[in-house]
This record gives sequence, C-alpha cells and structure tokens, in this order.
Amino acid sequence: MALATTIFNLTMIAGIFLGIIFIIFTQFSNRRKDKAVIYLNLIVLFITLNNLQIYLVDNSILEVNFFVRKLLIPWYVMILPSFYAFVIYYLKIEKQINNYIGFAITFFGLELLIRVLFAVFFYGDKYNYAAAKYSQIEEIINVIYAFYFFFKAYLVFFKHSKLYAFVLKFDTIQWLKNFMFLGSLVLLLWVSAVILNLDKVLNPTIFIYYPMRFSCSVVLYWIGYQGFFNYEMLTERIELRKLVAKTDGEIPSHPKEIKETSSTDKLLSIKEYIESNKRYLDPNFSLEMLSTELKISTSSLSQTINKDNTTNFSDYINHLRIEKAKKHLTKAAYKNYTILAIGLECGFNSKSTFYSAFKKFTNTTPSDFRLKNQ
Repeated sequence: MALATTIFNLTMIAGIFLGIIFIIFTQFSNRRKDKAVIYLNLIVLFITLNNLQIYLVDNSILEVNFFVRKLLIPWYVMILPSFYAFVIYYLKIEKQINNYIGFAITFFGLELLIRVLFAVFFYGDKYNYAAAKYSQIEEIINVIYAFYFFFKAYLVFFKHSKLYAFVLKFDTIQWLKNFMFLGSLVLLLWVSAVILNLDKVLNPTIFIYYPMRFSCSVVLYWIGYQGFFNYEMLTERIELRKLVAKTDGEIPSHPKEIKETSSTDKLLSIKEYIESNKRYLDPNFSLEMLSTELKISTSSLSQTINKDNTTNFSDYINHLRIEKAKKHLTKAAYKNYTILAIGLECGFNSKSTFYSAFKKFTNTTPSDFRLKNQ
C-alpha cells in the first residue's frame, strides 16, 4: 500500500507541474485567445487545482480538520463542462448547440455557497457526520452531473456529425472519439469508487479512488496536449486551404464519365481527370472511388492503369501529392505554415505517410528540402 501511495503521489506531483507548464506554454501561442484554447486551458487548470488540493491535504502539507477536508473546493465539477464547451468550439458549432457554461458556473457556485453556509452555521466537530453525509450525497449528484455532460458530448460526436461537416474536411476527430472511450472508463471507475464507499460515510477508503484519480489525470492531461496540437493544426489547415484556393484556384467539378475506347486514350483521360480535379488531394481517394466516379469497373480501371502506366495507382497518387507539397514548400507565401500542415493539405493522412512518401520520391526529407529551396 505504501508503494502504491508513493507512486500515486509522484504521479500527482508530475501532473501538477505538467498542468502548470501547459498553461504557461499555451499563453505564448497565437491561438491563446481562441475560445477552444481557452476552454482547453480551463480543463487543465481545473484538473491541476483539484490535484494540487488533494495532494496538499492527503499528505498533510496543508493542515485542515475533518470538516474542511470533507468540503474542499469542488474544482472537478467544472472539468467536463469545460471539455464539452471545448468540443463545441473546436467543431465550430457554438452557434447551433448551447455550451451550457452558464449552467455549469451556476451549479459550481451553488456548491460553493453550500460550503459557505456550512462554515457559517454548522462548523465544528459535532457536525462532522453532517458534513461527511452531505459530501457523499454531493458526490453522487456530481457523478450524475458528469454523466450528463459526457452524454451531451457523445450526442454531438455521433448524432450531430452533419453540423461539423466543415471540420471533418480537416480533421477526422478520431482522437476525440478515442477520448470519449477512455473517458467512459474513467467515469465507470468513479462510479465503482462511490458505490464501494456508500457504507463508509465518515471514513471512506481513499485508495479505492486511486485508479480513478490516476487514470483521470492521465487521460485529461492527454486531451489537453492532443487538443492543443490538433486545434493548432486544424486552424492552420483552414487558413492554408484558403490561401491555396486564392493562389491555385478552386477545384473544378468532376466530369461524369470516360468514353475513350483505346487503352492509351483512356489512361490519358483518367490521369487528366485526377490531376485537373485534384482528386489526389483527398486523403481517402482510392481506386474504388475513382471507379465509381468514372463509371468504370474497378477491374477494368486497374488493368488500364497497370498496363499502360509506369507506376501503380498508389505510387502515382502519392507522386502527385509530393509534387504539390514540393511547390508549397518552396513558395514564400507558405513559409509560415508547418511542414505537417502542408503534407496533410496535399492529401496525406498522417505525418509518417507523408515523410515516407517524400523520402521515396525525392530521396530527402521535407525539412531538408524546404531548407535547401528557400
């Protein structure tokens, strides 16, 4: 038990420092005033304050009596509402869906008011049981409250995807959906801890909360860093795409079908379709999609490409993407955009696939290429 407590305390300390560093770091970002980043900072701030408070009290660094220990400031109440608000602003649907922040602040303020009333009218050892019982009831209510915001976020992700179709052009938000899965596990650990302590009003077993507190800290700090990185990338890609549209022109509409009879003519028409419509910029573009768009069977399309083309379909598409990336990396207009943002906007779906393809077709890295050609 002593070893588990030591590990838990070290994790808490590390988490507190990470939270402080994260908040300071984001203040140097150009996005620090964006609502999504503000709420992301609030998530990390409330976790940090909650963990700091627990660490100071549990390790007797901050000397408090039983009464005060039971009625610590409930910073954790604001974590999920802040996450929900972050999701709304990240997905840019704040005009369509209420963020409920006013409700959350009122709820938090009510719990603070109850603590003040307890301190004024019921402070003292003889009211310890009353304070402990209230703390237990409040925690049960807060669990339900947390599930409410978690469920609201779930509905946004899986029931209102049409509202954020614009964002899906730049981010699959799979990382957010992964968080929802991990978050559900944390909530279940919390429910388990509450149930196991129902008959222990005055002296709940603290170590039962360790798995929940540990996993909660790890998952929520993770969402902080992931959220900030992905939001930076999202906004950068939106700005970059606007610039590309101005300099390269809009993407033309797709022709309906290819009618050339000869194999050579058909291949030229296929390549013209892909290149003129910039279909290679779609990270999900595939032979099957091309078959549907051109109304040619997949087998016939594959035979045409493999017979007359010097490379296979995948290499041909990636070559077009790399050529596009090379142009962007050498233009002064794009010098303030990150290499990853450029790679993603050129049709790659990850940093690793972009760097791997770039190395294959140029025998150098995107970073070295940009440095040599600026």
